[in-house]
Amino acid sequence: MAPEKAVLFHMENNPTSLVPRTQRWISQQSINKEFLRSFTGALKVSEMVSLGTGFGSLLHYVKLVDETSSIDILYFVITGVSTFFTLILIVTLVLNLQQKITTSTKNGNLFMLIYPLIAAILLLTSSSLLVHEAVKFGDSYHSQPTNDAKCDTCGKINVAAVFGFLSWILFTLDLFLQMRQHGLFCRKGKQRRIAVRSIQVSPGQEQDTQPRNDGEHPSV
Repeated sequence: MAPEKAVLFHMENNPTSLVPRTQRWISQQSINKEFLRSFTGALKVSEMVSLGTGFGSLLHYVKLVDETSSIDILYFVITGVSTFFTLILIVTLVLNLQQKITTSTKNGNLFMLIYPLIAAILLLTSSSLLVHEAVKFGDSYHSQPTNDAKCDTCGKINVAAVFGFLSWILFTLDLFLQMRQHGLFCRKGKQRRIAVRSIQVSPGQEQDTQPRNDGEHPSV
């Protein structure tokens, strides 16, 4: 029997053979519980939830209007890619895989600084453009007298814009925390130099410094 056929035959007869290996690999990974309990971990999770909510809201809006503009596509790409990278970053930090992925601590710290900076700039740009589109859509909707006073479709794109700005705030906060963690905001104080000089004591001075035990008491 060919090796390929033997492997396929083994997998067909043992469909759960990969399950113990997966469970063994997961059990061997050390979970960083401190990261999950820290403010940084909560911030990363909040970023992913905010990005996913904005992405889903705009997706619902596009389905309702049955039209996709270039601004919508830009927002989809930025929020989708940011969600993907944030998820990978969370998994990497939770399982302590950063040491296996990169051997240079400097490169890892540089990525932690550059990523929130770029994401914050792109989210601010796309959310601002989305607000402009939402205002135009709302004006065109209310300009028609046959439409209702309440615009349910407008609410979807408004929610997407709000969560886009919220994601921008979260990534900006993440950037400042990373900069503070790496000491970019901390000024190094002046180092004080203490000069230590060796003192040599002559035998005559050593006798003078010894306490007197001749029984004499100082007069009161």
